[in-house]
This record gives sequence, structure tokens and C-alpha cells, in this order.
Amino acid sequence: ILNEKIKLMMIYIHERFSDKLNIADIANAAFISERECYRTFQSVMHMTPTEYIRKYRLQIACRMLTDTDETITNISQSCGFGSSSFFGKVFKETLHMTPLEYRNNMQKPKNIPS
Repeated sequence: ILNEKIKLMMIYIHERFSDKLNIADIANAAFISERECYRTFQSVMHMTPTEYIRKYRLQIACRMLTDTDETITNISQSCGFGSSSFFGKVFKETLHMTPLEYRNNMQKPKNIPS
């Protein structure tokens, strides 16, 4: 039953990660209370729902930084971070580099015609 609940909440988060998410809506997606939402996340994922959302958003952002030419601002907005300054702060705290440094270090080289 715990796995079903976490699955429902994760589906909700994955489908709406670019929106402003709140714990009440995530809990409602699994038909449980906010308190139960926190408890379930902690026991199954070993983190809070908020930590999971941030981690998931950063994963998507990293993929976009390496696979697209989207601007940092567009990436921050489409990943649900709101402002690019908040995105930069969270990114640097977590990955110890700026989004631009990450892009420059990780981006796949473009095919250069010979």
C-alpha cells in the first residue's frame, strides 16, 4: 500500500513539476493527509516531498542544460524554479557549480563537419 501511495504522488509530481506544487495537492493525489504524505516519503524515499521535488527538478534541468540550447531563464521556468536567480542558487548549493558552468562542462560536443 505504501508503494501505491508513493507511486501516485510521484506520478503527480512528475506530471506537474513545472507548476507551483504544494504538499496538500500531492497528498490528495494519493488520497492521504499531508502528514501521511510526509511520513510515506520519509519511509520510502528517505527524504521529504519538497526535497524530492527539488531533486527531480534539478535532474530535468541538468538534462535540458546538456541536451538543449534553451536559455538558463527558460530552463529555470520550465523546471518550476520560478526565478533564474533562485534556480542558480539551488543549482550551485547542490551541484557546486552554476548552471552555465554545468552546461559548459557537460554539453555534448556538436558534430563538426570535416
